[in-house]
Amino acid sequence: MERSDDEQLQQLKDWWQRNGGSILLGLTGALLILAGWWGYGTWQERGAQQAAAAYAEFLQATQSGEPEAAEQAGQRVLDDHARSGYAGMTALRMARIQAEAGEYRRAAETLGWLIDNADHSAMVELARLRQARVLGEEDPEEALAVLEGSVSAGFTASFDELRGDLLRELGRYDEAAEAYQQALDQEGLGAQSRELVRLKLQAVESEA
Repeated sequence: MERSDDEQLQQLKDWWQRNGGSILLGLTGALLILAGWWGYGTWQERGAQQAAAAYAEFLQATQSGEPEAAEQAGQRVLDDHARSGYAGMTALRMARIQAEAGEYRRAAETLGWLIDNADHSAMVELARLRQARVLGEEDPEEALAVLEGSVSAGFTASFDELRGDLLRELGRYDEAAEAYQQALDQEGLGAQSRELVRLKLQAVESEA
């Protein structure tokens, strides 16, 4: 029995010499992976907290009545937290503030940043719609170019309505009427919006 125990012990030693290194390496790798995931999760959480704090600072600045401070705070969100959900909301709000101040080109540039950086197609299309709207204040032709290209069903009616507005501004009444009719043919308009587009259509048809 004693000899058998010795043999088993020797077999265990021999097996460990053959396999111990790879086992330790595997355990080390597993520990590193776990540590990496933990570190990545901690980094993500810290980044989300920092993005939320930066966005809160931006909102506070917008309420302070100091446009320059709001602009700087908003730009920090875009620069430092571009991949966070707060960046899209910041860009939309910044563009609105800029447009309300008559800075249409700057608003268009801010929305252009969002078009280039947004993760979701819905956010991209909303940014395109608003960019065309602010550009239309100065250059309807350029705004029309922004509306070119494919668009999802949820935004088609809004794109068509704005296209009609821009074409009417350019005096292209027949094309404007066609755009308004296309908007009415879509399902994306609420009752009030549909009535407004119908009135616009009647107006351009009388002007044509």
